[in-house]
Amino acid sequence: MAKSRLQIKASTAKRFREFSKKNDSDQSESLDLMLDFFEQNNLSPFETLVPSKVSLEQLIKKRIDAVIAILKNIEKTQTKPSLLMLELMMEGRSVPKLQVTKKEKLLVTDKKSLGQLELEISRLQELLKTNKRDLEYLIQNVEIKSNAFGPDYLKLNIPRSEFEHYKIAIKQKN
Repeated sequence: MAKSRLQIKASTAKRFREFSKKNDSDQSESLDLMLDFFEQNNLSPFETLVPSKVSLEQLIKKRIDAVIAILKNIEKTQTKPSLLMLELMMEGRSVPKLQVTKKEKLLVTDKKSLGQLELEISRLQELLKTNKRDLEYLIQNVEIKSNAFGPDYLKLNIPRSEFEHYKIAIKQKN
């Protein structure tokens, strides 16, 4: 192997020899590895390694674009049922008002069915009030219990007979 002479400062040559000894390689191998490193990583020893604002901005933009692509993929693949429901809602909302007013006129003209509807509405409102009152009572009598070995659970603090009464009442309402 032919050797050549390089003209470098004595202090630099000394540092390089110490570096080569510390890394257990000969001087030619160390210099080859250093040159390969700079070439493979597109680095220049005359530039700093601190990233510039422009390169950081480009990196952030690339990552944001990647996140946007992931979100679009999720929207397409995982939220199709939600999208379909929204589209159906939008279609339902775009029904012309003329059709709605025609239906209202039909209801108003039939006086007998209007009275029946009012009766049904008042009955349903009473049923709603009783259900709401019962639900509020049950919620007031619920207690959260902590469990050391499993998930927390809810405890209903009412007598069993009263609970059975609520079950029967709910079945009768259906």
